[in-house]
Order: sequence, then C-alpha cells, then structure tokens
Amino acid sequence: MSNYAEILAQLDEAACDPWLAVRQAKAEGKKVVGCVPYFVPMELVHAAGMHPVELWGGGKIAGTGSSYYPAFYCSLLFTLIERALDGSYDDLDAVIVPTTCDGLRNLEENWKFARPEANVIDFVQPVVRDTPEAHRYFRGQLRAVASRLGDVADAPVSERALRESIEAYNRQRRAMRQFSELAAQHLDAINAQARWAVFAAARSMAVEAHTALVEQLNDELAALSVYEHDGVKVLLTGIMVDSLPLLQTLESNDVAVVGDLTVSESARYVQDVPGKVDPYDSLVAAWQDVKGVSVALDPKKLRGDMLVEMARERGADGVIACIVKFCETEEFDVPVLKQQMARAGLPLLVIEMEMQNAVSEQAATRIQAFAEMIDAAR
Repeated sequence: MSNYAEILAQLDEAACDPWLAVRQAKAEGKKVVGCVPYFVPMELVHAAGMHPVELWGGGKIAGTGSSYYPAFYCSLLFTLIERALDGSYDDLDAVIVPTTCDGLRNLEENWKFARPEANVIDFVQPVVRDTPEAHRYFRGQLRAVASRLGDVADAPVSERALRESIEAYNRQRRAMRQFSELAAQHLDAINAQARWAVFAAARSMAVEAHTALVEQLNDELAALSVYEHDGVKVLLTGIMVDSLPLLQTLESNDVAVVGDLTVSESARYVQDVPGKVDPYDSLVAAWQDVKGVSVALDPKKLRGDMLVEMARERGADGVIACIVKFCETEEFDVPVLKQQMARAGLPLLVIEMEMQNAVSEQAATRIQAFAEMIDAAR
C-alpha cells in the first residue's frame, strides 16, 4: 500500500466516524464542544483547551423533530434536533449555535427546551458585516462566547492562546488549499470519495493531527506525475455534499471533482484569518471576508464569478450545485447562479438533496445525462 493510501485510510476512518475523535478527546480528559454550522470560529474552543467538533446532523429521520420543526424545514435542522433528542450529543460539554439563517435562529431555543440540561451557547453573527457597528458588535459576541467557553473549561481564554489557535487553524487552511489544488492534478489517486474524506475529517479531528496528515498527503501527491483525466471534470457548490452514493454515482459516470465552493469544504479555507493585534479583531475580519456562499450575505453574488475563475484554472467542464431541500438561502441563489453560468458558457446541473446518505434514481439519471451532454459537446 502506498503512503498516500495509508494516509487516506486514516482520514476516511475519521470522516466516516466523527465520534472517533470525540472519544479520543474524552479519553485524554478533554472537554468537547459541538459547533453547529455555519462558520463558528473553532479557534475559540481550541484556545480554551477543549476539543471542537462540527455538528452536521445527518442520520435517520425518526420524526421526533416534527415537534419542533414543520415538515418543510431543511433536513440539516431536522436531523440536528433529532440527534439532540436521541442522545447522540449527550457527551458534549457545550454546544455553540450560530444564527446565519431563520431556522438556526430558533434552533438554540428549541434545543434548550428539548434538552434543558444541555449547555447551549448562542452565537449571533451580524448579517451586514462591513460596517464599524457590525465590527464592534461581532467583537462583543466573540468575547461573550469566549467567556462562556471559559466557564465550561474552568479557565479564561487568553489572547495569547487565541493567537496560537488562529495560527494552528491558519496552518490547516494553507494545507487544505494546497490539497485542493493537488487533488485536481492527481485524480487517479484522489477520487470524489477520497477528496470528501479529507475535508470531512477536519470537522472532528484535532486540528494539529488533521493538518499533519494533510501535509504528509500533500508531499506524497506532489511527488507523483500529473494525471490527465479523460472524463468529465466538475466543480461542486452548495452547503454540503456528504452523500457517498451521490459521489459514487459521479465516479461511475467517469465524472471527477476538481474543486468546490461548498460551505462544509473549501469555502472555509479560502483565506487565512488575518493577524490583527487584537485576535478578536482577526476573527471579526475573517467573518467579514467570507465570500461566495449563500449563508453569508453576498449582495454582489460573487459565487458565480469565483466558480468561473476556478473552472478556468482547473479545466472544469461544468458545475454541479447540490441544494439542500427546503433551504431558502440556497434556493434564492439558484436563479442568479444559472444566469452567471449561462453567461460564462459553463454547464450547470442543480440537484436537490437532503442530509441523507442516499441518492435518488432521478438524481442519478440527471448526473448521467449531464455527463453525456458535456462529453458530446467536446
């Protein structure tokens, strides 16, 4: 087995069992804090000496969440509250809930009502991000969350520790940006599922351990000859593409993923957190710099331009937008995205999906037709 295959196997294990890292952290005597999407600065948890794990819901929908959300709410929210109800998150010492959409704004109160013993920390990110007032407000929010985390950890979050945590995560960001570029050049070694595993493992692994593995993987990939893929090459966009059957469907149609602009993957690594004198100002600037995703206000709708530029750089033949069913923020962006892709002459496939590890026959057929259409147009 090659070295890169061994590294990928470790990352795949962490991606498929996110609670593996939680169990390890608990065994080491660390407290664990759940971070609900989107863009919770895990640096704060890390600086408090605790282990952060991102919570993306998923799993079977039992129906218990219907007491808190109507049937037309997105499956991310539905499965998050169901996992809270069924005890999946009982080992967490606290949960940070942000408010980047209407559904998340009431998840905090629903969670508190459903599990009153849970330590739920509210985290209100400003929608308008580029004003002095938003800056002051958000810095206050970050300090308030840090204070709550200090209470959980029984020790205050120091600015020195926060600077060190920011650098640890910036190192991860640099490694992940390099991986995304290398993966596009070595599609024989990094298929769609392997690529997913590298990103998904970052949601639960200790940042130092994950970064070390990715840096090793990058070294292994850089030593390989560039691979020329003869099939269709696409970019993925959306909030999350975690359906392994969907990724397998891409592979079975000889469709390779050469990049993405998804919230749970590359969008969080686009650029480093800047090094301000005050580390809280650094985290404020990071939120202000988020671009090209539906969950952060984007009046200029930069996602299309960013995808077009990435497609040009990586030789992508088209874009697949995976839209979480009933997610208004994503659905509102679809008409704009269609216009942007049409102007650029870049084929676009929009697939509606849920946070379930499955792919419908209709979606599979559309992926096949999309690939055949692109292949025929070459």
